[in-house]
Amino acid sequence: MDELTVHAVLDMLPDVFYAYDTDGSLVGWNKRLTDITGYGDDEIDGMTPLDFVPEEDVDTILEAIDTVLTDGRIETRQSALVTKDGEKIPFEFNARRVTDEDGNVRGFVGLGRDLSEREKRQRELRRQRDELKTFNRISEIVREVIHALVSVATREEIERTVCEYLAASELYRFAWVGDYDIVEERIVPRVNAGNDGGYHELVDREADSDWERPAETAFRTREYFIARDISTEAALPAELRSEGIDRGIHSGIAVPLSYGQTIYGVLVVYASRTDAFSEREADGFEALGELVGFAINAAESKKLLTTGSIVELEFDVADEDALLVPLSRRADCTFVLEGSVPASDGQFLYYLRTKGSPPEQVAAVAKSFGKVDDVQIISSHDDTGVLVLTISESLVQQFVEIGAKVRTAHAESGEEHLVVEVAQDTDIRTLMNSIHSSHPGVKLVAKREVERADKSQSGFQESFSANLTARQQAAFRAAYLAGYYDWPRESTAEDVADTMGIAPATLHQHLRKAEGKLASAFFGDTQD
Repeated sequence: MDELTVHAVLDMLPDVFYAYDTDGSLVGWNKRLTDITGYGDDEIDGMTPLDFVPEEDVDTILEAIDTVLTDGRIETRQSALVTKDGEKIPFEFNARRVTDEDGNVRGFVGLGRDLSEREKRQRELRRQRDELKTFNRISEIVREVIHALVSVATREEIERTVCEYLAASELYRFAWVGDYDIVEERIVPRVNAGNDGGYHELVDREADSDWERPAETAFRTREYFIARDISTEAALPAELRSEGIDRGIHSGIAVPLSYGQTIYGVLVVYASRTDAFSEREADGFEALGELVGFAINAAESKKLLTTGSIVELEFDVADEDALLVPLSRRADCTFVLEGSVPASDGQFLYYLRTKGSPPEQVAAVAKSFGKVDDVQIISSHDDTGVLVLTISESLVQQFVEIGAKVRTAHAESGEEHLVVEVAQDTDIRTLMNSIHSSHPGVKLVAKREVERADKSQSGFQESFSANLTARQQAAFRAAYLAGYYDWPRESTAEDVADTMGIAPATLHQHLRKAEGKLASAFFGDTQD
């Protein structure tokens, strides 16, 4: 093989090739060396190995060369390759001694391999391992919070428990929960835990400035907001960026606390490291926000069931987004809501008693509304009847998700009137803010405190409901509202199952379980 062919082959190598004589002068190289270093052939000619490595790696390279030339062993070392522009590229070099026919040492040859991609992959793997470890720890914290929430009874206890568990972990410095105050028109802190050096107070004092705090952004958009590096976070004023770093706060996340259409506030967490909240970790916090929202809703609902006195609220509704308002006008009909039941895929069933127009005509009008996915006629007698509407959103359902109980709902000629019960210590401003976020045409016209008419009945209902699963309770209520227990029956089991989107056999199973538990509660049998 002639010399020209050898050079052509060497130039095709993806690695750097080099050949040095015993004086340490470069006497042979391939095109890869000039491409990666930026030196021309005339500049490279005669350069020594030490001209291509940083000062901190000189001793390592000299030791390897001495070993190769003296002992004849093949040596491999890692070092940076310094380019003409001073860039340091991670490389792995190897060398082998070259001798002539008489055994005289003539120098050494070797290859240099660029480790940039390998190190990049290794960094990514380390990052993924660290992220997975952190995510697993977050999952542990979430489980700990879930277990802790079992024993708490009030909203404040729920919020404080979450903050204390997060702040006590090694991952986070500080956590606080705030809610939107409609008087001050901003997020106001409620509870906090940990030590942030007063940083959240500084942020709170800046609330009157012409900028939207991350907590307010999360509340408005109902999506989490991540500040990965506070020192460069554009959403924060320069002073707050600097103050955060001075206090050891380097990243943060704001997460909405919501259940259904209701938002109860925002959870804000600070960490002392940058990039503490990856998308995967943020998903974990998003799930935590939904869990806390659910727990708050359950606590508010339980409080409504167990309290001796309640607050009764009356509303007039002229909001076109409230289904019964435009439906009663267009169908020329009076509606009375008999009840609502959760169905599948986030939908629920609206049982309506109608008067004033034939139910078939009302059903045809209802089907023209985008919010109505299905309509079934349960009973029909001239201009009266009962319809069940399958819908995906409703003003009534929003009240239920807040923790209120809709006592009556009546609509006629484009106007709706609601009577709602809430617990005595319910924050009415927060309730109205939640309702107005989607139905601004709802007006509170009366508020009064009333005593429960029959505490023994409400106690029995609470006890019985606690023994039913969510699906058993939904099926039992749907069957009752659909007239399944009337004689003659207004609906068959197949009709009820169809409206709920489940198989008749599944409905029968739910009903049998519920009926059995009702009989046990009534006759004093404690067995399932």
